[in-house]
Order: sequence, then C-alpha cells, then structure tokens
Amino acid sequence: MSKRSINELDIILLSNDFDMFIAWKHEFDGVKNVQVVNSDFCWFMSSHKVDCVVSPANGYGLMDGAYDLAITQWFGDGLQKKVQRYIIDNLYGEQPVASSIVIDTEKDGIKLVHTPSMQAPSEICDHTVVYHCTRSCLMAALDCGANRVVVPAFGGCTGGLPVEIIANNMKKAYDQLKNPPDALDWEYVRANRLQ
Repeated sequence: MSKRSINELDIILLSNDFDMFIAWKHEFDGVKNVQVVNSDFCWFMSSHKVDCVVSPANGYGLMDGAYDLAITQWFGDGLQKKVQRYIIDNLYGEQPVASSIVIDTEKDGIKLVHTPSMQAPSEICDHTVVYHCTRSCLMAALDCGANRVVVPAFGGCTGGLPVEIIANNMKKAYDQLKNPPDALDWEYVRANRLQ
C-alpha cells in the first residue's frame, strides 16, 4: 500500500486566539488544502463535519485544561479515560512528546490523534517540538484514513511560544510532508536541519 499524500488531507488550523489566526494566515497563505479558522472548538464542531481531531495535550493524557478541556467537554470524559488507558497499557504510563496515537472517540466516527507537545504542563523551551508534533499528527491522520482534520496550535497557551514561531514551525512541517525527499544524504540533512 502506498502512502497517502498530504494533498489528500483537508487541514483546519483552529484557534480562538486572533493573533495565532493572523500568524497562520500569513504562513499558509495560498495553501489550498489548509483552512485557518478563528473559533472556539465546541462552536466549530457544532457547525462543521470532520473525521479527525488533534489533541496537543501532555504525555500523561490529562485533558482537563485549555484546548484539551474543550475536546473533553465535546466528546465526554470517557475519551480522556480511553487515552490514559492506552498510554498505561501500551506506552508504560507515559507517551513520548511529539509522538501520536489514534483513539476512536466513539462519536460520529471521529478519531482523536493525541500528540503531546510536552511531558507535563509547562513552558516549551525547544520550539522545534512544534515542528515534530505537527509532522507526527498529520502523518497519523493520513495513516488512519482521515480526510478532514482539525489541528490546534502546538506550543500555544501553556507552552508559551510566540505565535509567529508556532506558525513558522507548523508550516515547515507541512512543507516537509508535501515535498519528502527521494533519498536521504548529508546534503538533505544540512539543508533541512531545524535551527
């Protein structure tokens, strides 16, 4: 089975922070399959159809603050318990930062891609985690057959990163998936190393 192209995925970047919305608009200007939306998560979900939602939580699956609280309120506390049970049963009680797991929400066929941007709630010191989280969650969405995915701002809110840095790293991740290399060598590594 061949891998799906990022072009086959409709991506909705969603934030209720207007500055984040503007930064995304600037970075993703002209990108056809990326829509930038300034809205509350629950309001957006009540008026749009998607088949995949990304959570930027933490390595322990505690989804009780900020964006994750909205996800828990929309899908119910049972989803948080399913995420935590998966982490306990399959990942020795802690999900690595920037890795992605896919959980069935059991609501309208929607999948949750849980992609922690931090081990535990704290400020993010290394902005490249945003790049890695974005790549990881988009690859997971493609792998689980999603067609329309809602993605938050990794590193915003608790992470404390500036919106411009978040938007830039998320766009770099999107660009890497859009133009993957045919071969890997040190020239490619040097040209694409994150700073």
